[in-house]
Amino acid sequence: MLSFEETDETVTPSQAEDVCPRVDDVDTEQTDPITAPESSTSAAARLLELAAVTADRLVVNAKTEAESLVTAARASADAILESSRAEAHRVAAELARSKEQQTAELDRERTTALAGLAAEKAALEARNATLRQMQSDHRRQMRDHLTEQLSLLDATLPEAPTAIR
Repeated sequence: MLSFEETDETVTPSQAEDVCPRVDDVDTEQTDPITAPESSTSAAARLLELAAVTADRLVVNAKTEAESLVTAARASADAILESSRAEAHRVAAELARSKEQQTAELDRERTTALAGLAAEKAALEARNATLRQMQSDHRRQMRDHLTEQLSLLDATLPEAPTAIR
């Protein structure tokens, strides 16, 4: 009986034709009624053997093609994975660089703003000092003027008027 177990031996179609004749080559004429069943049986056995060899060959080819497809798919998946990782690293580096640039820009803006505020504070303090000096000068001038007016009043004070009759 024929076995469909896998074997390491692979039979090519030309080898199968050497062992078994093609179906078209089998003599279908029954010349001798006694030998006819034997030749039909023999032809059927050869046909089954050829079918088994062909099936084995197709299974081997299918397994080879499947292994090839799996290998190609794994290679493609690995390439996609590596590409994705490289892209992720590139994006992460770009984000880090962008963050550093933004931080540096914000630090520059903060420093500029603080310098501007310090200059404005100094100007306001100088203006305040000027206004205080003006206030002090104005008070002194007012005091001097009032003192002068009082001394004029004291100097020109007429004698007490006599009672009016």
